[in-house]
Amino acid sequence: MHPARKGASLVLAIVGLLSWGYAAWRTFNGTPLEESLPLVTGGIVCFTLIVVFAASGGKKNDEP
Repeated sequence: MHPARKGASLVLAIVGLLSWGYAAWRTFNGTPLEESLPLVTGGIVCFTLIVVFAASGGKKNDEP
């Protein structure tokens, strides 16, 4: 994987985990789950982008 993609994946993983953690914290402190679902969805989107980056960074053909 290209170093820029590794950096982007790391940032996306941190943002996704923080989003899920904040959603869990809000839910456990009395906020209805429906109001925290956008945060959970944002975390899912972050991890989906990591998978897409990993899949698109496969082996390159060295053939001319």
